[in-house]
Amino acid sequence: MQTRLDPAGLRPLVPGGGPSVADPRQAAFQRNLAPMVGKTVQGEVLAKIPDGSYLVRVADTNARMVLPGGTQVGAQVALNVVAAQPRPLLQVGTEQAQPATVYTAPGEAGASQARPMSSAAVLLNKAPLVAADQLPKLDHTSAQATLSPAARAIASALTQAYTAPGAPVVIHGRNPLVAAGAPDPERIELALKNVLGESGLFYESHVAEWAEGKRSLQDLAREPQMQRMTQQASSEALARAMGGPDLSAAQMINLQLHAQEQGKVQWHGEAWPGQKMQWEVEREENEGRSRGRGEADEQPVWRSGMRFSLPLLGKVAATITLVGDQVHVAMQSGTDDTAAELRAWSGALQRALEAADAPLASLTIGTGAGAGADTAAETEARAGSDEA
Repeated sequence: MQTRLDPAGLRPLVPGGGPSVADPRQAAFQRNLAPMVGKTVQGEVLAKIPDGSYLVRVADTNARMVLPGGTQVGAQVALNVVAAQPRPLLQVGTEQAQPATVYTAPGEAGASQARPMSSAAVLLNKAPLVAADQLPKLDHTSAQATLSPAARAIASALTQAYTAPGAPVVIHGRNPLVAAGAPDPERIELALKNVLGESGLFYESHVAEWAEGKRSLQDLAREPQMQRMTQQASSEALARAMGGPDLSAAQMINLQLHAQEQGKVQWHGEAWPGQKMQWEVEREENEGRSRGRGEADEQPVWRSGMRFSLPLLGKVAATITLVGDQVHVAMQSGTDDTAAELRAWSGALQRALEAADAPLASLTIGTGAGAGADTAAETEARAGSDEA
């Protein structure tokens, strides 16, 4: 039979309600009550806890104790300090003295709970408690709740920067790559290089190159991040910033993360005025592609694909795949006539690539719906002995 150690007329608060011996808050509460033993102090009832006990503010501490039934939240109660050691004992009127323990909110050390609480719930439990009768009255005339400027900025940044999982990173060109007139391949090549290089997706690596002396500051100045810093230095930009947050930084970071994760970037715009073009660059890991001699080629695979709808040739798609020093070209057209026209010029394409020191490893020309699907009618003209 278990022997009780409580003084006569006293009863424990609630099962498991005792504090840890090493709880510094409980020790501080006991020190505050020590000079008050034998005196009467005022306590404020802050809340009623679901287990039937009450949260009482006494001696500048939120304490948990049992009060007489019918005690109202917000009431002031006179508490007689019976003892401070070995544990605080408080008495209300002629009722039995009750032990008081420092209140430990769910989620805090020493508190027991049925399941883990979210961070938000823990923070709410630590918030100051207000008696129900002290809360403001809400009705149809009450002002609508509004978010703070910081909360609106965070919500807007998350919304604007969100990209659906698996969706490719798309850069929208504002201006044609080259001006009107006969297309110049060299100018188009330089423009394609610049629209990706100056998009801001690779800004941090370019800054590292600048620090090593491999890139000029003028090159960095053409990227969005550097332009944003320059604009914010002007008084006009600062005045605009007062009207709301700049979300472009969050959007750019989101695009960078997606480009890094997917290894794929798309550009949509005009090659020259009036000529729409879609361009995609993709990096693939070469998972042991065979070089034909039983050896695994560990070099990465780069794929660059374009789609056009040309006035005379109609829909045309071209994909260039680079595997090490091998160049593979696949072309698709919307009609058989266009495919035949492309085959007629395949020799010129092969000679041009050889002159550029990038000889063809394979060339595939076929027809397909949307100038992109493979068909049984495709033909191949391969240069060399290697095949894709």
